Amino acid sequence: MHSSSYPELGRKQQRQEENRNASANNVSFLRSQLILFQSRQKWGLVYSLATVVGLFCLPGALGVFGQQQQTLPILDVVQKSAPLPFISLLITIGMYVLNDLADSDLDKANGKKRPIPSGLVSKRQALEFVMMTNGIAVILSLVTLNVVTMVMVVPMLVIGILYSSRKAAFENKFVVKNVSIAVFYMLCALLGMTSGYTLGLAVDNPFVAIRAAAALGIMVFISSILNDLGDIEGDRQAGRRTIPIVMGEQGTIKMAIALAAGLFAISWLTYWLSGGSGLVTAVLTTLFSALIGARIANLRKGVNDVDFLRRQHKNFVPLHFLLQLFLFGGGALF
Repeated sequence: MHSSSYPELGRKQQRQEENRNASANNVSFLRSQLILFQSRQKWGLVYSLATVVGLFCLPGALGVFGQQQQTLPILDVVQKSAPLPFISLLITIGMYVLNDLADSDLDKANGKKRPIPSGLVSKRQALEFVMMTNGIAVILSLVTLNVVTMVMVVPMLVIGILYSSRKAAFENKFVVKNVSIAVFYMLCALLGMTSGYTLGLAVDNPFVAIRAAAALGIMVFISSILNDLGDIEGDRQAGRRTIPIVMGEQGTIKMAIALAAGLFAISWLTYWLSGGSGLVTAVLTTLFSALIGARIANLRKGVNDVDFLRRQHKNFVPLHFLLQLFLFGGGALF
């Protein structure tokens, strides 16, 4: 009785796979692209706003922007600045979908309801989406006619590709995974600083620029390792060496708390190195460091509860926006 059930089970799985493929084939190209965009738009917005922070977080940025509007044609200012957040948005969403594509079989085995493993869109449609988003991002960088902007886009694309590629597979490597995410996020902020009217400010205030980029990088590093806490079993089955797998749950929490403290230290170190520039930003970042440290410490009680950890990671998304607001307000308005 049991032996005869195995062929039937195999046929059932085959029919399910055929149904998923048929469902994907029935989705139009435009519909599939919209579905993929919506599936990762939240994180695309986070990274895009990091570029906006880069545009305005430097002292005097708003004043210089106003002067540029008076001395240069408005279209020139828009041409060099407006495309930047969209470049980050498109590259980020494209690379997230590329990672979903690379992990589609694992996600399917783990029962994740993302568009690709669920069969809502096909792998070919996902690949077309990645090529389209990254292609448009490159075109937008060319539109700026800013060589520095064009150069900045290159490492962003490289990191995104190497993160999910089978050979480099950054996502499988201890620490490399999280560092690559942090560097990519920092590059999004630095991309904003390459705007025609903020590049000079970044050169004149290097420690202020470093403070903003480092704060964002530390925050997304913390967020990424907390996300890994909720995926330990799946990552272990895939042969990945994430920080929680190597250091354990409690070790990961301790690292995250130490990084939150490092955020405080970097804020005041760069304040001192910059000759006292950005006091408000340093104070706001200190408050944020205390807040994030307390939130991380609260995770100790549910460190073995996967559902709890995944919910908490989702709750960290607003904290990304809060830090961006602090950096924007502290740099641009004070």
